[in-house]
Order: sequence, then structure tokens, then C-alpha cells
Amino acid sequence: MVFILIKNGNLKPIFEGVFTRLHSTTNFIGLEVFAENLKNSDSKLNITIRPFEETDINALKEELRHRRLVSENIPDCYVATTKDNDTVYRQWLFKHQVNDRLMDYFGPIFPKLKENEAIIEGVFTHPDYRGLRIMPNAIFEILNQDQYKHIKRSIAFVKEKNIASLKGFYRVGFEPYIIRREQWRFFKRKVSFVPLPSEVEKSYLNLRSTIKN
Repeated sequence: MVFILIKNGNLKPIFEGVFTRLHSTTNFIGLEVFAENLKNSDSKLNITIRPFEETDINALKEELRHRRLVSENIPDCYVATTKDNDTVYRQWLFKHQVNDRLMDYFGPIFPKLKENEAIIEGVFTHPDYRGLRIMPNAIFEILNQDQYKHIKRSIAFVKEKNIASLKGFYRVGFEPYIIRREQWRFFKRKVSFVPLPSEVEKSYLNLRSTIKN
């Protein structure tokens, strides 16, 4: 992957990755929704949900983002498409059967899933289709498939400054419950889960007030 970035002259992600691993602290807001609180949020574009296919690679103008995760073939990956079959969104829904594979790939960044829990990860919307509420609509439709009726609780982790994603998850009914803190010091990562600070909870409440139906 690094070789491809260098070959294409795209050095910015390389430098950002190095500086991040030298010294950084990043907070991710842990979000959760219980099945009974799941809300539908109609997108401004009619979409259809289907499993990810090989032809969807690079369909979202995401360059190398998620390329390794795609190659790992960890189930389940879904996309949303338009009536013209254009791929506009992709995400993974991980269940408890892949706990070990998640640890091998991501490290200790997720809590261990129970049988009735799932993790939403790798959310990405095509840049040309953002602002159309595709993400919350797609999450709702994916979780409401018959094979996921047993899922009682779904979780996700979002960078605290990623306002667009936080708004999207709120529209589906997600609420903050914990903070995941990732600290990098000279290429060594430390992951910890800490109680939700009151200022983060207040910030999320303020965010909700800005969201229009």
C-alpha cells in the first residue's frame, strides 16, 4: 500500500501516518443503539442494499481506504446502490463469530461481542453523494434484514471531531456510552476505554439540537 502511494506521488497519507504513530492521542466516541430504539431515516436518494462484490472495489473514490479490510474478507460487508446501480456507500457489520479475526486485524480497539451484538465499521459514502442521508438509511436497512433480527445491540466508534458521521448515527438512534482513547508514542499504541466525560455528553446533546428532520 505504501508503495502504491509513493508510486502515485501521494505522500500526504504517509507523512500523516508517521506523525500519528510518533506522538498522538485520539478519542473515539463509542455509540450504541438497542434494537427497540432503532429509527429509520429516509435518505434523499432511493437506495438498494446488497452484499459487497469485487466490482465495488474503488467504486467510492476512496483511493486506498479500506483496501486491506476488503482483502481480509471478514464478513459481512454491504453496499448501497442507486437505481442506476452506482455504488454510493459501504460498511461492514461484524458479529460475534469474528471476534478473533477482529482482534488479529484491528488489535484491541473493540469490546468482545456477545451473540446478540454487532459492530458497524468501515462506513464510507461516495464523496459525490454526501449530504443525502444515505448513511443512516443504509444502516437502518442493513440492521433490519431478517438474518440480523437476533441483534439486540449495535455499536460503533467515531472520531469525536467527525461531526457528519456522529449526526448520521444519531439519526438511526445511536447514543454515546463510552470513549475509546488511542495513544501513539514512538510507534507503540495504547488503547483504553474510559467513561464518557460530561463535556462529551454535553457536546453530543448540543449536536443533536442542530439536526433537522
